[in-house]
Amino acid sequence: MIINELHKQFKELNDLRAREIRVDKQQRKVFCTLSFPNVSVLDTNLKNAVTNYVKTLVPSGYICIVSYVNDSFNEVSFKKLLLELLKTGYPIFSNISKERLLVTVQDRKIAANFSVDEIIAKNMETSLFCERLTDFFKDYTCYEVKINVKVAQDDIISYGIGISEQEKLVQLAINRELLKPSRYFNVSNVEKHIGKLILSAPMYISDIRNASDSCVICGTVSNKTLKASKNDSNMYVCKFTLTDASGGSMPCIIFVRFDISDFKTIKETMGKSDNEAQTLSRTRTLANDKKMKKMMDIYDSMSVIVRGKISFNNYSEQLEMCVYDLCKCNIAPIGNSSKYSRSVSSEYALIKPVQYEEYKQSSFVDKIVKKSLIRDKNLVVLHINGTGVNATKDKVFAVCGVKLTDGHINERFFTYVNPEMQIDESALSKAKITNEKLLFYPTITEIISDLYKFTYGFDLVGTDVNQYMDVLNYYASPLGYKFSNNCVSQTELLSALFDNSVFDKKPNCSKIDDVAKSCKTPCLGVNFCSDTALTVSKCLAVLSLNVR
Repeated sequence: MIINELHKQFKELNDLRAREIRVDKQQRKVFCTLSFPNVSVLDTNLKNAVTNYVKTLVPSGYICIVSYVNDSFNEVSFKKLLLELLKTGYPIFSNISKERLLVTVQDRKIAANFSVDEIIAKNMETSLFCERLTDFFKDYTCYEVKINVKVAQDDIISYGIGISEQEKLVQLAINRELLKPSRYFNVSNVEKHIGKLILSAPMYISDIRNASDSCVICGTVSNKTLKASKNDSNMYVCKFTLTDASGGSMPCIIFVRFDISDFKTIKETMGKSDNEAQTLSRTRTLANDKKMKKMMDIYDSMSVIVRGKISFNNYSEQLEMCVYDLCKCNIAPIGNSSKYSRSVSSEYALIKPVQYEEYKQSSFVDKIVKKSLIRDKNLVVLHINGTGVNATKDKVFAVCGVKLTDGHINERFFTYVNPEMQIDESALSKAKITNEKLLFYPTITEIISDLYKFTYGFDLVGTDVNQYMDVLNYYASPLGYKFSNNCVSQTELLSALFDNSVFDKKPNCSKIDDVAKSCKTPCLGVNFCSDTALTVSKCLAVLSLNVR
């Protein structure tokens, strides 16, 4: 480890820690953040020596960027750090409220005390939670950190998840990054314009939800402005919005510093002779003119690929990119892969369907004389709750499928879905869920394999089912799957079945509650996919048994 080598080399810096080490393989850079109780007291020469020594420890061919932060905590800042660490590294315990964590800081000692119920305490003991956190903080800070867990005396604590759900969370934490799709645009004719040539593949802007020290995106330029900085006359600021075909937009900003080209200033500040100052002034003027031309050549509707740092702008309350490199390019349109190598899984991984043998109504089968329109057909009534049907922009937060074979219900597939973003509470209330609880469910990518297995070989019945097929294939394509099921309009199928049924009055087949009333079947709900899919399936089963 880098920190061990530093302690060997600089024995007087026992309180030095390697706070974060991050490697960017695409740009071949290593970002190293070191911490010290008070960075300002470090001697400049010593600090430079440490920086230079760290650079010798990185692999050959990599550029090392070293930064320093103060190693200083109070009760509030350490509690915030610890709770964030639980979310990212220990999701099984991330729902522990901040009220159940007491932190005390005295001198260079920190005590963190968790007050939890007996089940959570036992799980922490089994997973060596305290020991692992203590080891982590030994490398992270020079504070002496002690983590303690005690069983709360009251009976109020309720975390809302059982042991089986906790085991599921552990599995999700392992698979989430492994199954995360990589979506990139194909670009061609990349031509260097500002900075370095970009060889990396640009990701979808709609997939960017967090700050990043290095990111590559592409798109079309709009709302471009170029102005001199108010505080520095030698600095120009170019701003524009980059929009790609994924439906995402990113505000971008480029800072360009112009060299001082004034003859008199060069001569006075640099001590040059008249000839030398004149030559340098001409050279810098030409260089500045070239920079300005490059900035002026960025125009609205221009297709570019850019690389830079993405950060959160507190003023606009949104992510923005500080661009370092910009290249002209041609951007290929979004298209799903034409090669699909994944076969149907032998078993369900996360979501196992529920059997509905009791709803087959087998006693009525022998009495059917006339054949129903859905006899000898395999159908899945697929209903989805989401923010919309835009494959690249909208998010899914609940999926329900009900399988019918020969007009009889036999299986139900349902799960909530982690949308990886905040959803409007009014939409979630209809689905009987909250944003906080959605964090404990799999993402759409993680359920693709199970949903593909459940629907394989079946016709899909639903409202907007064709559009939702585009959404599913958007996430399935990077994993090697493709949903190619035949799609059937729910309204048209119900209408045809009523025309061929013994029921005299035909309802408005686009309204689930009207259809359920005509079929004398309880309507479980008209907003939540779990209710609507099952209600429609029961109506289909009733209609298949009442053929005219």
